[in-house]
Amino acid sequence: MDIRSIDLNLLLALDALLSERNVTRAAARLNLSQSAMSAALGRLRTLFGDPLLLRAAGGMVPTAKGLELAAPVKQVLADISRLVQQGGAFDPATAVVTFTIAASDYVEFAILPRLVDFLEANAPLARLAVKPMDFGAIGKQLEAGEVDIGILGAGFAPPNVRSRPLYLERFMCVARHDHPQVADRLTLDLFCELDHVLVSPSGGPFVSPVDNALAALGRGRRVRLSVPHFLLVTEIIVRSDMLAVLPERLAGAYRDRLRVFEMPFEVPPFTIAKVWHERGHRDPALVWLRQALSDLTRELSPSALAPPRQSSRGVDERARATASARAEIPNDAPVPRRIQRAPRTLQRADQVKRAKPA
Repeated sequence: MDIRSIDLNLLLALDALLSERNVTRAAARLNLSQSAMSAALGRLRTLFGDPLLLRAAGGMVPTAKGLELAAPVKQVLADISRLVQQGGAFDPATAVVTFTIAASDYVEFAILPRLVDFLEANAPLARLAVKPMDFGAIGKQLEAGEVDIGILGAGFAPPNVRSRPLYLERFMCVARHDHPQVADRLTLDLFCELDHVLVSPSGGPFVSPVDNALAALGRGRRVRLSVPHFLLVTEIIVRSDMLAVLPERLAGAYRDRLRVFEMPFEVPPFTIAKVWHERGHRDPALVWLRQALSDLTRELSPSALAPPRQSSRGVDERARATASARAEIPNDAPVPRRIQRAPRTLQRADQVKRAKPA
């Protein structure tokens, strides 16, 4: 096949069709009429000798050939974008870009307010799409270009992607303020005796790293409820006698509604990491965004997680300064602040983000 006879605009149409799986939406994505997109699909079918997409309920489904082409087409378009933009400095103040991030609701809570403030101040024309974290699909989403950056526990990072740590987090235990059995201290025996809510992204398993740490001590706990989202837990705990184990930043943010305790046994901390695919590794706008995420989360470093000093009775000394005088942990989570202009280190020799066919 002579490449000189190929209209490269067809690749944009193919990318839109495979992403939207609907002719009307693909046409709107490229500001084309529906008839023009239908004609482009006909030419693509002739070019590749395959239907590429077949009609189905609610839209279209790609053939095996269509699925095979999806990632390479995105890569080719990204390469072309970088080629034609070479030499141009990335200017976040004027760049029209769309970033797509996947994260859990806890990570959104910890990072997203800072990131939104940062983009508002430094990249006012940028758009941000946040998708729920799908741990089983994130690798394929990154490869296909459906997600630019995933933010998740480092232990859940998929294979064959790049990864860098962002910050360290640790677990805390929460109970309602007027819990009838929890007094000034939360002991290991009481922790194991009471019922628990557990957060599981898949909404099913009743075991977590907390249970592994208990098992190492020859102990166990009763998990009565497994939910897929962290932000559900507060509403459940305030109206029940159950306990829950949450990341410190999330637990501390709700100390007005919950009592927050140090874990009564050792549970290893965990690392939150950013992951991305090789296909976007050198993309100037994504390089800028990844650096911004590192800078924004630097204040969430392990130094911010130093355990509070304990008295001889094991009570948090910081809590003595609170009105309740109980072993409750003050909210040490940094308050999101408005970040002004991006430091020049974020703008060095970067190029304009490829214009996604969206």
